[in-house]
Amino acid sequence: MRARGRRVATVALVAVVAVLVFVASSGGGESAPPDAAPATTTRAPAAGSAASVLEGLPVRTTDPVAPYRRAEFGDDWDYDPATGCNTREEVLIEESVVAPTVDDRCRTTVGRWRSLYDAVETADPADLQIDHLVPLADAWRSGADTWTADRRHAFANDRTHPDTLIAVTGRTNQSKGDSTPAEWLPPDEASWCAYAEMWIDVKATWHLSVTPPERGRLRRLLDAC
Repeated sequence: MRARGRRVATVALVAVVAVLVFVASSGGGESAPPDAAPATTTRAPAAGSAASVLEGLPVRTTDPVAPYRRAEFGDDWDYDPATGCNTREEVLIEESVVAPTVDDRCRTTVGRWRSLYDAVETADPADLQIDHLVPLADAWRSGADTWTADRRHAFANDRTHPDTLIAVTGRTNQSKGDSTPAEWLPPDEASWCAYAEMWIDVKATWHLSVTPPERGRLRRLLDAC
């Protein structure tokens, strides 16, 4: 299991940080519409239970006919009206492995992050992109094409579940694109178990399907954990 960034533990000398600490410590973030986000804060399962969860996922053999369009998931990151922070900023604050310092515009001025995909550590948030662990295009092919607009928007900005969005280096995010584990794995092999477990967890939480090659690769990854 990968080490997640600690929640905000200290209060910077600005009022917004005090609010952020409360939101982070209470599992907060954006409030999803009632029919949108699954109500869970469960972390990725251990390999044994992940294998059981994987076997329960629906398997599809064809992709939806309707073309994927990014706009179907909303145009950009949400802003939390309670804090003024957008989804990217909230992920960076949560995933910093040291207590971050945040200015009055919700920018992290002090922090440190470890990218799951390549184990790169950085103190510069500009090095990082916020990745949808299960890419939006794959979510679309996995069942999100039938969701309401509100549910797709909630998935794209999910702050109720810790594995849906993660901060990783831009080069690995670009390399991954909309690939599934059948087509792409992180360059850091030490992350493969956590990546497989997290992928399964997100798919199960959002009731998304897998393809036979995807399921086969995930089984093999879990067998090696």
